[in-house]
Amino acid sequence: MGTEHVMGGRRFLAGAALLAGLGALLVAPAPANAATATGTGTGTATAYRAQSLQAAVRARAAVVLRVGRLLAFQQVKGAPSARARARVANAVFTFFDNGTFAFTTTDVRTDLYPLRGRYQINGDRVSLSAHGSSAIGGSSAFTEMVASIDFSSRPGVMTLDWANGAGYGAVVNGTRFGTGASSKIHARFTVVQG
Repeated sequence: MGTEHVMGGRRFLAGAALLAGLGALLVAPAPANAATATGTGTGTATAYRAQSLQAAVRARAAVVLRVGRLLAFQQVKGAPSARARARVANAVFTFFDNGTFAFTTTDVRTDLYPLRGRYQINGDRVSLSAHGSSAIGGSSAFTEMVASIDFSSRPGVMTLDWANGAGYGAVVNGTRFGTGASSKIHARFTVVQG
């Protein structure tokens, strides 16, 4: 079960109320001047998505969000690549009623992904963060992401900062060898259910 907390006049949700709150943000009526997926104002496409998500929330099912449209992409660190852009474009976020979420995408390490973290709803914003690490033999790797979703507009817009790194080392005949690589991505995109 979930609970609602008020601190400094701001509403914070915990437990099952988090999932219901996320569902409420997704199913809240769109502003009168907002276009739906069909481009006809507050039409049937919005109503259908709202009904299906409300049913998922009532059933305490997970809420799944995917990237809708990539609005901005910047490779802050590391060599720019089409693979990095595709990883963002294929991102999937699954929110559970206990305040946790899972993040996965294509072409990533299976020992780090799906990446799991926590989320919190405050008004029409959802804040989320996650980190993971793995060590195998002489190598180690990490990934970390911090993001927020702004549902004050329809569709909601996520801002994502995502970093990855790996280090490798070995000692051969008394000589030490090592190398490392890292990348950081900053992206903004719309989120859609499904």
